[in-house]
Amino acid sequence: MDAKVDLYELLGISADAGEKEITKAYRVKALQYHPDKNRDRPDAARLFHDIKAAYDLLTDPKQRSDYDAKRRVLIAKRQRQNALSSKRKRMKSELERAELQARNMQNERKERESQHVHDEAARFREEMLKAEWRHDKEMRKHMQEIHKMEHDEEDDELDRTIRIKWDDKLDYNQQSLTKLFSPFGQLEEVVVAPVSDSSRRRGKFLPTSALLVFKSVAAAQSLMRASNDPQLEWFDMHWACSAESNSANAAKPRFASHTDSQLSNAAPAASDKQRSVHIPDISAIDPRQVSGGNLSFAEFEKLTLMRMRQHGSVENNC
Repeated sequence: MDAKVDLYELLGISADAGEKEITKAYRVKALQYHPDKNRDRPDAARLFHDIKAAYDLLTDPKQRSDYDAKRRVLIAKRQRQNALSSKRKRMKSELERAELQARNMQNERKERESQHVHDEAARFREEMLKAEWRHDKEMRKHMQEIHKMEHDEEDDELDRTIRIKWDDKLDYNQQSLTKLFSPFGQLEEVVVAPVSDSSRRRGKFLPTSALLVFKSVAAAQSLMRASNDPQLEWFDMHWACSAESNSANAAKPRFASHTDSQLSNAAPAASDKQRSVHIPDISAIDPRQVSGGNLSFAEFEKLTLMRMRQHGSVENNC
């Protein structure tokens, strides 16, 4: 008989069963597993023998007492083993759960890192696009400023040109006029009108008018605002461009002359901006050599301004 077989379970009784209950259970089991009635079961003889041995042991008080003691020890050991097994199973389950949780956390961390890398790449691309957009905007603004500066620098010659006139008794030439008017701003050109034939016939051989072309409109305006300067009391000054006359508060003529009305009508309006051009010195040109015969100052000035506009238009078209 296998030592691990529980005799009480084999007979189907409880551990505190009495002798009569043991005998009754034995008879039932003996008839059930008798080899003559279980010829088709190879293990019937073994089971019948184990049942007979269990009955003999349990009906002997001393053997039953020893068996019960061993059985209690075996049951306690089995319970401890079962408890340890349960604890091991619980620990194993907890370890497996911890490992699964660790794997899940690791997977989540990898996903977060991957998402972070993706977000950083997207943010970097967005910042690059914004930086490129800002750079393009700054470049456009810079180009506009450069264009504006160039445009300001290339203001129409007429917007910074002032017509001056003085008494024919005063001897002024290009050098003296440049020295006199340079303190108001840098001059680009001083064009002194030549003496006409009519003036020569009247015995007048000195020029009496000129065009002052400043580098900037601000310099020209500075001169016009200084009209009360004692140094300028001998000069009659007007804007070459009639469009600027209303905004500049030009000084009133300091002396009467037959050319005043002609001067006020001499300069044609210049509403369209033209490129700045370099006006050559024509103070030595003889009006007689200019097509059209003898020219008065107003006619000479009108012709000069017209050529300034034509010169600027040609350069713009080029």
